[in-house]
Amino acid sequence: MKLRPYQPDDREACLAIFDSNSPRYFTPPERDKFAGFLDRLPGRYAVVLDDEGNVVGCGGLAPTVEDPRTASLTWGMVHASLHGKGYGRALTEGRLAWLSEMPEIERVRIDTSHLTEAFYARRGFRTYNRIPDHYREGLHRCDMELVVADLR
Repeated sequence: MKLRPYQPDDREACLAIFDSNSPRYFTPPERDKFAGFLDRLPGRYAVVLDDEGNVVGCGGLAPTVEDPRTASLTWGMVHASLHGKGYGRALTEGRLAWLSEMPEIERVRIDTSHLTEAFYARRGFRTYNRIPDHYREGLHRCDMELVVADLR
């Protein structure tokens, strides 16, 4: 399992990962937003490779426009067939490791669904806002935050 920087040739593999997670974790209309994101990539973005070198996950970290002391985890996902195998943990830990190069960042935020809320809570994120049925009926938005000082 290895994390490496995203390359434009990874686009189709990342879209296939998105598709494997839709509609359970993402709504179909979000696919176009994700594709547009891959085309303009604010901040850093990486892919996770399995032992054979296949792209099996992707995700990023970007400073927010609103507050230069805050960064956001962006579009993180692992192929649905590989959930629970440690790829998501490696992806999240790899993205948080980038914070060592970003001393100005004091907190990291993510908006995620209630389906992955516990995953991020185990990594120190706390939920500060919840919006029922935000993504679609039965798929709630959880805004979560991690204080970077807790990692250092």
